Amino acid sequence: MLVIPFSILPPKVVVSFSKTLKNIGEFLSAFFPGLHETLTQAEINLQPREYTAIAFVVAAFNMLGAAFFILLVGFMFDVNLMIAAIVAAFMVALASFVTIIYYPQIIVTKRMRELENQLIPATRQLLIEVKSGVPLFNSMASVSVDYGEVSKEFRKIVKKMNSGVPELDALSEATVANPSPQFRKILWQISNALKVGSDVASVLEQLLGELTHERIDQIRKYGQELSPWTMIYMMAAVIVPSLGVTMLIVISSFMSVSIPSVVLPAIVLMLVGFQLFFMNFVASRRPMV
Repeated sequence: MLVIPFSILPPKVVVSFSKTLKNIGEFLSAFFPGLHETLTQAEINLQPREYTAIAFVVAAFNMLGAAFFILLVGFMFDVNLMIAAIVAAFMVALASFVTIIYYPQIIVTKRMRELENQLIPATRQLLIEVKSGVPLFNSMASVSVDYGEVSKEFRKIVKKMNSGVPELDALSEATVANPSPQFRKILWQISNALKVGSDVASVLEQLLGELTHERIDQIRKYGQELSPWTMIYMMAAVIVPSLGVTMLIVISSFMSVSIPSVVLPAIVLMLVGFQLFFMNFVASRRPMV
């Protein structure tokens, strides 16, 4: 089922409207040349012109909805909010369009992280199977379970091969639709080994060593990054707020000025928001192990 972020209309209604605006979608898709590849890797079965038409429809309806809401508020309180409605409607339309256009890239990034999370153990099992004399097809069928997104990709390859697609063609198609550069590299190397008739096991062994080395490097770099980020966190979430509040109290007492009651709760909310953002930011940079 197609998920359309920030849409006030059901997906079926948006899709039906977008079908009449494919010419606009064709024009807009020219500004996003990499959209076709992104949609393929995000497993969204739409052409770029269809997807950009959907983004245009959502942006248009969100713009009208935002303008109507602000004008309604102005009418209720007898205030002229025409300029505010125009500005807000334009901003909502732009934000909606950009969000929908780049939403497939978010899916691709998520899929890539999930694929690379299980790639090393899946490649290790594939290597063990091939080294044991198991045919490559049976080895891929064995890896098509227990490894999350990696197993899902191998299931697609095995299914295509079962339906009569040649082995090299199935690997080539899977390579195009795969968002992970590391996974694509494995599929490319397997395909090349099959083409030239070289030993697949030796290729997989070399790739497994490279993947393990890259993962160790990622962990080492992440460890090196933690020290400055920890210092920034201590400064922004501990030292500055505590010293700032102390200075504020001291200055207000000297100047005989009362601190508004809303200041301290606002500081607490800002600290909570910063800590949530910081934890999410650090977690997003953590390598998969």
